[in-house]
Amino acid sequence: LDPFPFRVGLTRIRAMGLPKRLRHDGPFSMDLLHDPRGWSLSLLKNALVWEIPRQCITFFVKSRCAPPKGVAPTPKQKEFMDCASSYVVSAVHAVVTTGLGIRIMATLWNAPTYDKFYVNEFTTDFAVVDLIERTNWLFFGYMMDDLAHVLVQYPKLGKMDMVAHHLVFITAAVLAGGAQIYLFQFSWLIVGEASTPLLTVKWFMRQASSANSPALVRVATALRLGNHTTCASAAAALELFVAKIFIVVFFLVRVVAYGGGLAHTARHMWRGDFREIPTTPTHVVFGIILAGAGLNAMWFRLMMMKALGLGKYRAKTE
Repeated sequence: LDPFPFRVGLTRIRAMGLPKRLRHDGPFSMDLLHDPRGWSLSLLKNALVWEIPRQCITFFVKSRCAPPKGVAPTPKQKEFMDCASSYVVSAVHAVVTTGLGIRIMATLWNAPTYDKFYVNEFTTDFAVVDLIERTNWLFFGYMMDDLAHVLVQYPKLGKMDMVAHHLVFITAAVLAGGAQIYLFQFSWLIVGEASTPLLTVKWFMRQASSANSPALVRVATALRLGNHTTCASAAAALELFVAKIFIVVFFLVRVVAYGGGLAHTARHMWRGDFREIPTTPTHVVFGIILAGAGLNAMWFRLMMMKALGLGKYRAKTE
């Protein structure tokens, strides 16, 4: 038996030409042009999915960490109370979207080629389309909610590069989601979020180091990162440990997986397999994916230069 029975059907499809693109109006479909009210309500609901926990965490942190009444918080205390919830929600969002991305990728891995790019007349698995659209709403809602906080607290949570990052991926979510295209590509794009929780860990370690928390010494000792008698040395060892893990994870999800997915997409685009998809969202989203690849390459280069002590990161000698 052929382990990939769809090959026969795929050969027939190619002989007939590209399968026609169809619109699937599922429970989580984006349709801003024809249903702006429903679209706006869905955005509100999916933003609140992240905003409500964010406010609950903020309330908890301030109730536990605020100085006594009448005493002004230090700059570090204020930074922690203002930003802790954003870092926690960011990590939770990354774990959720990475898990969903892996599930989508596994489901579409052996799917017919065109089912990976757009909903078409031969598509039969609409459950995965619904899952992709539900995940896209969660991703879009988080990006809009987080962008609002980045702007309100600017520049505490990020500068213009963060604003630009959010805006371009919001654009991609709206265009690809509305046109129901780039289905498989969406999976490896959001799997790239797997490296984000490590940035949250790193931020909390720096906060603990600023507070001179003895917990850092206990954690470093438990992880067998050497014998440390001061919080500063333990924090340095832990930060190096997390940085090494971050580089490995970043390389796997944002260089290997992202690069492989981009090459796969570019090959099929070059062959003309995207001709049934509207030109504008196809090219705009592909341009965003290309820009993301360039950004990932730049970030990875900087990380490796810092890790290896090259360029401006070369250790100065007396």
